[in-house]
Amino acid sequence: MNTSTRTALRLLAAAAVLLTVATGLGPSTATAGPATWVTLGPHPARPGTVRPFVQSFARKPQARPQVPLPKPKKPPELPASIDGCDHGYRMPQQPGLCVPWRFPPGVRARCDWLRGHGYFDPAPDGTAARLLVRGRDRHRLDPDRDGEACEKTERPAR
Repeated sequence: MNTSTRTALRLLAAAAVLLTVATGLGPSTATAGPATWVTLGPHPARPGTVRPFVQSFARKPQARPQVPLPKPKKPPELPASIDGCDHGYRMPQQPGLCVPWRFPPGVRARCDWLRGHGYFDPAPDGTAARLLVRGRDRHRLDPDRDGEACEKTERPAR
């Protein structure tokens, strides 16, 4: 008999012992008498109403309800970069893309990084994608200040 067979037989014997003890079908350990057998009968009927159990301390709560805070008069002010986008730039042909508020560490040529990540791929209708500056040019992507960033005729922005 190999090792795996012996292990399987030992597990089967242990399961039989546990089943015998759990169901009470084996010999009683409290007495040295004969084995006690359990006769299973019909399932007892459930009571008609079940009353909930309430802890004694829950009958008299000691805490008072708190006074609600007043409604705010204006919406909360959130920083502009909360979504990770710099909203000073927009792409009319690709509205889902946004210039990141912070470029990854080590990126020096930001326009090249944007090109490499598909920001200037042609739109489905064949038009060239343009990155427009609206507001402040934080990343200095528009050195000639004409309102269009990362133009191919310009030198790469740092």
